[in-house]
Amino acid sequence: MSSQLNVDTIVDKAGSGGTNVKVANTSTYVGDGGSGTQNTVQSLVKCWFLDNEGGSSLNTFNVASNTDNSTGNYTKGFTNNFSNENFSAPPACAQNTSTFVINSSRATSSVTTVNIKHDNSAIDGRQACNICGDLA
Repeated sequence: MSSQLNVDTIVDKAGSGGTNVKVANTSTYVGDGGSGTQNTVQSLVKCWFLDNEGGSSLNTFNVASNTDNSTGNYTKGFTNNFSNENFSAPPACAQNTSTFVINSSRATSSVTTVNIKHDNSAIDGRQACNICGDLA
């Protein structure tokens, strides 16, 4: 027999409005319009960052370190490692004058990024990246 819980709000025991809900890796949610289900944990972005020109971080999630390797070349060390280096880190736009690409250097503990202009020269430009995959 299955059961169903119908509520409008979940709060902590103290009633302060906050809550700490734990969700297992097998949890699913119903897609928009009820079209299907998706694994909740696998569909989350596991790491992201927004860097200023020169590689200084403006904001990050799951980034423990930032190493400046050379002009436009940075290595981000993860706070929580990925289970393997086959995570998704698609190229993303940086500035109008540059393109953000993922270097071939991927590891479970880090990713290296390179900002390259249209003429293939490196540039210190603003960059952003969302990384998806399974955490270790």
